[in-house]
Amino acid sequence: MNIQSISANDCCSPKPAFKASYVTLSQKNLGEKISRNVVDSFNGKILPELKTTMAKEAQGVIDAAGAGRVIGKPADFQNNINFFALAAGSGSRFRELAQTVGDYNKISLPFKIDDKLNLHMLDFAMAMGKYFIGEEGVNTIVASQPSGSFGDIVAHYQAGNPIKDTVVCCGDNVFGDKAADMMKFFTKVINNQDKHVALVGVARTPEEVARRFGVLQVEGSLNDEALKLTGFSEKPPLEEAQSMAVDGMNIANTGMFYISKEAMEKLMEEINSGVNNIKKNDTEPYDFANAVKYVHKMLPEWFGIESSEGADVKVVDKWEDVGEPKALYQFAEDVKGGLYLGNFTKNLADKIQGAFAERIHVNDAKPYIAFTDSAKVSDEQIANSKNVDGVNIVV
Repeated sequence: MNIQSISANDCCSPKPAFKASYVTLSQKNLGEKISRNVVDSFNGKILPELKTTMAKEAQGVIDAAGAGRVIGKPADFQNNINFFALAAGSGSRFRELAQTVGDYNKISLPFKIDDKLNLHMLDFAMAMGKYFIGEEGVNTIVASQPSGSFGDIVAHYQAGNPIKDTVVCCGDNVFGDKAADMMKFFTKVINNQDKHVALVGVARTPEEVARRFGVLQVEGSLNDEALKLTGFSEKPPLEEAQSMAVDGMNIANTGMFYISKEAMEKLMEEINSGVNNIKKNDTEPYDFANAVKYVHKMLPEWFGIESSEGADVKVVDKWEDVGEPKALYQFAEDVKGGLYLGNFTKNLADKIQGAFAERIHVNDAKPYIAFTDSAKVSDEQIANSKNVDGVNIVV
């Protein structure tokens, strides 16, 4: 795997150490463009406003979760933990929509908020990791060769960067729960020396998950603050999904997870010795789903604890994988209703909600999304625009 660049502002600057927040990108999939147009825009236009409340919010997370061995003050989120937003995928299911709008992929579609600000799907993932962002802003890792969803994280640690407690979020996932609530959960886990894995799940019916979602096998109740993870089932048939139900619901895996520093060190020791137990296939030798499953399996051998005792699951109220156009349309409708905006300041959230309300008309008689400068589009423009998944795209 070849990491072309890791930087906050300059694609060719030296690899930094002791940073905390990263976006993984691919040179093949517009990585350099996304670094400039999305990440740099976030650092320059969104992050300064987030910083007005970040320190106070982070302290509130610690007060609620309880200070401990790793996180005792807000700066510890930045100093002791790495947050990675994974955004290197090609977005093949999204290609028709992205190319209709321009030279974009799903995480970089520019949705105009005002004359100075475009919003992108990736901004939601970066805002989820806001407590980990230092003064230098979010850093980018642009890989010149694909190596799997966990490959850039492996390469980051192989490059000599200190191994830390590691939190990972998919760049096209959005959560209804605020970062403060999510990080309260992760803070409790990180500060517990006997916890080495944590995942975020969402309750879905067996009919919804069957043959569609990875399901987390858990012990506990949906009313519990955290459930114990006992295993995984990848897109199970309906009968199997029903047998794993908790309070009548399955826990679908969202793809947001944590691996402890100690477990990452064990995993990297194996990989560096030439043993790779997280391979998906020849083109994806390092896969994040396989990494989590393998670490969970190895907890008894590595740390002398039962796998279920060392791994917790948080169930969120609202989550969406915006990996295809029809999911974007539902997400846009939800944002119009005020969902998914809890990680932005009220000023930004109000502007985003207002812009979505003006430019997105999905459930109307003439459904359309306007990516133009003006929210006022004519019937002729709608009629002549490209239709993707039943929604017209006005550009």
